[in-house]
Amino acid sequence: MTTNGEFAEPITSEDPVAPAPLWQPTPQAGAALPSAPVTKTSSDAVVAFVLSLVSWAICPVIFAVVALIFAAKASKAIDVSSGQLTGGGLNLAAKIIAWVNIGFWAAIFIVAAFVGLVLALAGAGSQPALP
Repeated sequence: MTTNGEFAEPITSEDPVAPAPLWQPTPQAGAALPSAPVTKTSSDAVVAFVLSLVSWAICPVIFAVVALIFAAKASKAIDVSSGQLTGGGLNLAAKIIAWVNIGFWAAIFIVAAFVGLVLALAGAGSQPALP
């Protein structure tokens, strides 16, 4: 109602300030629906993860180093992709698994070298003197 008691005219669809309808029409069959941006898992991250796992069974240090190279490549690609590439979790897991593998085999090598050195020194002093 207006201030003088009269009713205002209803707003028609030709009126430029007409309110938008409260309902949205349902899309027809086959119509394109709005979708979220398409993301893809980095194939380098997947390869790095698989190689880091394989490195525990076959050629430990070699495959672990190759996995770290693929992981570094995947990190750069994921950072530059602006959200189009995913796989940061796989990439991090690959790095951790590969470094643990390298550390494990380095520790085995150090312990074996130490044991070999101790055995060599112990054996050198216990030989009988020649006549």
